[in-house]
Amino acid sequence: MRIWVAATAVLFGLGTALPVRADPDEKARELQQAERRKKEDRARQDRERVERERLDRERLERERLDRERLERERLNRERGREVREQERAAGEREAAERGREIRAEEAHREAREEAWRLRVPPPALRTEMRPVAPSPRHIWIRGYWGWQDGRHVWMGGHWDEPPAPGRVWVDARWANENGEWVFHPGYWEPVAAPPPPPPPPAPVAVYADPAIAEVNIALGPPPPRRVEVVPRQPGNGYLWIEGDWIWDGHQYRWASGRWEAPRPGWMWVPPQWQPAGAHYRWRPGHWRRR
Repeated sequence: MRIWVAATAVLFGLGTALPVRADPDEKARELQQAERRKKEDRARQDRERVERERLDRERLERERLDRERLERERLNRERGREVREQERAAGEREAAERGREIRAEEAHREAREEAWRLRVPPPALRTEMRPVAPSPRHIWIRGYWGWQDGRHVWMGGHWDEPPAPGRVWVDARWANENGEWVFHPGYWEPVAAPPPPPPPPAPVAVYADPAIAEVNIALGPPPPRRVEVVPRQPGNGYLWIEGDWIWDGHQYRWASGRWEAPRPGWMWVPPQWQPAGAHYRWRPGHWRRR
C-alpha cells in the first residue's frame, strides 16, 4: 500500500511539473508580444505627433498668411483713403485758386470799367508800415490814391494771396494821358517763363599724333591670333579694331577687339610684330593722320 501511494505521488508530481516547465516559453512570447505592442504604440504615437506638428505648422502658416492678407488690405485701404484725401484736397485747392483767380479777374474788369479820368493830379504816395505777413505765400499790395465823392482818398495797402501759383501783382497807378490823369487799377499777372538757355556747343574732337614706342622682347614670337566674334556695329562709320597680342612688360596678353568711333582725317595702323635677330620688336597699334 505504501508503495502504491508513493508511486501515485511521484506520478502526480510529474504530471503537475510538465506544465510548469512550459511557462518560461509562454512568458517569453508574452514579453515579445508586449515589446512589439510597445514599439507599435511608440511608432503610432510618433506618427500622431508628426501629424499634429504638421497640422500645427499648417495652421500657423494659414494664420500668418491671413494676418499678412489682412495687413495688406488695411494698408491698401489706408493708401486708398490717403489718395482720396489728397485728391480731394488738391481739388479743393484748385477750386479755391480758380475762385480767387476768377474774383481777381472780375475785380480787375470792374476796375477797368470804372476807370477814372481826372484833370486833378493825385497826391504823392504815402509811406506805409507793413504788418507781419500772414504766410510766406502772401504778397504785399501797395496802397494807392482812389477817387470818391469828388476827391482823392487813400486806399491803404494790405497782404493778399495770389489767385494761382506763378502770379505777380502789378501796382495800381495814375498816368497822364493827353493832359488827363487816368487811373489804372492793380492786377495779378502771370510770370513770364524765362527763355530756355541755349544748348551747349557740341564738343569738337581734337586728336594728336601719338608717340609710338617700339618694344624689343627677348622671347619667342607671340602665340597665334585668336578668332573673335565681331559684335553688332554700334553706329554708322564705326571701325572694328581687331584683337591682338600685346606686351604688358612681363608677358604676352590678349587684347580683345573693339569698335572705335570714326576719326575724320585719321586711319588706324594695326600693331606689328617683327623679328629683330634673336628678339621680337613690337609696335603698338595707333591712329595716324592720312
